[in-house]
Amino acid sequence: MAPINCLPLLISVPHGGLEVPPEVSSCCRLDLQALLRDGDTWAGYLYDFGERVRARFQFPVARAVVDVNRAAGDRPPQNPDGVVKTVTVNDEYIWQDPAGLTGRQVKQLLDRYYYPYHALLSAASGNRNILLGLDCHTMLARGPDNSADSGRERPPVCLGNLGDPDGNALDGPVSAPPELIRTLRQVLERYLKKYYHCAGIPAVQLNRPFSGGYITRKHGRAGRIPWIQLEINRSLYLISEPRTAGPDRAALRRIGKLKEVLFDALQDLFATQGGE
Repeated sequence: MAPINCLPLLISVPHGGLEVPPEVSSCCRLDLQALLRDGDTWAGYLYDFGERVRARFQFPVARAVVDVNRAAGDRPPQNPDGVVKTVTVNDEYIWQDPAGLTGRQVKQLLDRYYYPYHALLSAASGNRNILLGLDCHTMLARGPDNSADSGRERPPVCLGNLGDPDGNALDGPVSAPPELIRTLRQVLERYLKKYYHCAGIPAVQLNRPFSGGYITRKHGRAGRIPWIQLEINRSLYLISEPRTAGPDRAALRRIGKLKEVLFDALQDLFATQGGE
């Protein structure tokens, strides 16, 4: 049971896993390095607040194998970067057959891993002690070649509610009220500027370069609680390309410092909102 004074947060970490399920391991071409490059490096460590938050779920399967931040019908060949992919973010073929998995294999993966994860999020969203969902990610310091912001420097933090750069509705309902996401931006900016050098670019941007994915849409637009997608720039804790499944001691110290900055900011948010 969570402590009474823990934050009323539901944490989702969809891209921190590195597992390749046994059902498809024999036909997967990717090694650990490729899985690390495609996923959110060490996000499971960064967003592990323990019992200080009401609920936390991390999807264990690698993003390259099953992406729970995509709709179930978003699939190759129409989208090679769909729920079950054919290529990684670096255009590496994932499967022995470049065309991808069979329909039977895809159904098996969705039934065993994808749908249960979303069921966990839906059930936790119904907990009356939870007031906000955070879908937690990490991002590259600059946009990769195949992205809309290719080559451009990214902010230390990006918050997304499916809206415009001010958090207002754009082409559909937002997943969290504009006032809430703007308040979180202000709080995070204050803490980040205290501990990190944030010159030349805003410390926190809204909905740029990411406004939110399927988790934010599904659970934020239709669920009981607001949802915000949180993206942390990997340059805040990574100094070189990772080569191991978990961080070494030096990286753990950097991650630990950043994690405490994030938690203090979130604690301040709920104190400001009167939600503790």
